[in-house]
Amino acid sequence: MPHPATSPLALDAHVRLAREVEAYVAASKPLSSADLFALASSAYGGSLAEGAFTPRDAYDAAELGLHLHLLRAVGRLPPGASMECSSGARDALAEVERLSALLPSQTRRTAEQNDYQQFSTPAAYAGLCAWVSGVGEGHRVLEPSAGTGALCTFALASGASVHANELSDRRADLLAVLLEAADQDPGETLTRENADHLDAILPPSVRADVVLMNPPFSQTAGRLGTRRVPTVGTDHVLQALRRLEPGGRLVAVLSAAVQRGKPTHGAFFQTIDADPFILCADVEVGGAVYRPYGTSVRTRLLVVERMPEHSSGAARARVEGVVEAVPDVVDLLMPTRAGRSTRGGRRWP
Repeated sequence: MPHPATSPLALDAHVRLAREVEAYVAASKPLSSADLFALASSAYGGSLAEGAFTPRDAYDAAELGLHLHLLRAVGRLPPGASMECSSGARDALAEVERLSALLPSQTRRTAEQNDYQQFSTPAAYAGLCAWVSGVGEGHRVLEPSAGTGALCTFALASGASVHANELSDRRADLLAVLLEAADQDPGETLTRENADHLDAILPPSVRADVVLMNPPFSQTAGRLGTRRVPTVGTDHVLQALRRLEPGGRLVAVLSAAVQRGKPTHGAFFQTIDADPFILCADVEVGGAVYRPYGTSVRTRLLVVERMPEHSSGAARARVEGVVEAVPDVVDLLMPTRAGRSTRGGRRWP
């Protein structure tokens, strides 16, 4: 089932609501569900009960409002590899969590959200992914299933150029607003494709030094109806790795059900830890991180590098662990982030 196109009037309402939420966040003013839906009723010219908008419309616009504020207010996370920078990263992500908590929890789901698994990356989790990726000024970033732009926000704030892909027209229209706010041209850097076959679809010129991604966990964007396919997320990762330059790094948020010991995922792990790739980190993250976004799914954070030509990764140790909160992931991944400062085919901050 294709996503419906966004009308100009609906897009204008989405953006007006996002700007209202951005103002609330900038003022550190908490926004309850009742507040959000009241603002949405004004923006859309009718109530939720009247069908003027859906809960997903309101939640996605609210996410954009948060991301617009973060783009301007938080900026690039501390890039270095020292313990002081680890503390700085934790402090910065704590501030992101504080701002995120101003928004109401997403307690109402829609059929579209369930069918297309539209569960956005929580902002602090997205910031963590950007931090461990080492993304910085001058890097080229690919986000294959960009949603409302949580992962893109931190890449843009770092000074990187971002190519965002998003199948949902409504969400892609919101992404265009975010890209424009960062002085990027969405006509050149935004595509609306099914990421199942992204490598075959994107222009050959779209290459990446960094891939940041949170693909669907088990749904095929309507291609197979409601059938669950446990390899969807890993298939998306393999597609994205084909666009990763030597010396580049991919950071992916997958379902915690993606495990090396499972027959369905054994071949995937063999691929991402064999030449020219190396799996630098494999961390299971607790479900409480996602609870404000309408689910309590446990996730797996993978960090994969594509080795520079004529280089060997034989001596590298892989970071593994199980943690329950974002600050704990920072501490665990410090060696992985530190390794980004000294390895790879390009200069990294």
